[in-house]
Amino acid sequence: MILGYNQPRPTEKEYHNFLDRLITGLETLGNNELSLMVWGSYPRGDYNPGRSDIDAILFFPYDVVVDKEFLKECSTVLKNSLKGNESMRELFQVTPLDTGIMKDGRFNSFTNDFREYFNLEGKIILGPDYRKKIVYLNKKTGEQASISHNIRKIRQSLLFSEFDIGSNYEQFLRGLNSSLNAVSRGSKQILYLADGKLRVNRFSALEELSDFFPMVNIKPLEKIKDLFKNPEKLDKVYLSSQEALNLWVSSVTFLEELIKEYIKNY
Repeated sequence: MILGYNQPRPTEKEYHNFLDRLITGLETLGNNELSLMVWGSYPRGDYNPGRSDIDAILFFPYDVVVDKEFLKECSTVLKNSLKGNESMRELFQVTPLDTGIMKDGRFNSFTNDFREYFNLEGKIILGPDYRKKIVYLNKKTGEQASISHNIRKIRQSLLFSEFDIGSNYEQFLRGLNSSLNAVSRGSKQILYLADGKLRVNRFSALEELSDFFPMVNIKPLEKIKDLFKNPEKLDKVYLSSQEALNLWVSSVTFLEELIKEYIKNY
């Protein structure tokens, strides 16, 4: 869908209505440590309705590995908030961030350039203010930058999954496939950060992972490898939204566990 072409642009009222419903819905989950911050043109008040994004960070009070049942509850709240405001799906640019990555900084997708923006124009609209706890790096390159970008994107698309299942199943499957690609690459990228050795194939690190990170369950990566080698199996997964979602959740959890163990050990 393209706003203004085959999707109507949201009005100013729809911006406000969407956020009001989102905040109310998240409050009903009863997690007082969950936090939502908006920043950029929307809280400044100089945004252009129908074109400007709502930039946001949803802070999850978990050490890297986000509780997926709770994330699903948040995803359902987001789906309900988008009812009647479907065009906001394209404009709500939310970054899910956990406390482990936030406090370590190496896989935080926000570099030091954002510190002043968050402090000056960030507005906490739900929960506690975590801004002083965010660790920023001046810059990230190579594998670290790639993992930082990918963990943000796959969590973001997973957060929209409940909405996409009912409204745009192709978009849901695109999010799933992007996540499987990012997770399978992420395993060898993490090992490169650990020992500086390049692995050519995305699954070439599979046998080594348990030596470096014995606490991480590698079965999700083995599953992805099997699906990639036998795409007809993946095609069957597409036919069941629940099976696809289970695969997606286990894959993201695997990458989170890998990042958590890397942060702890390196």
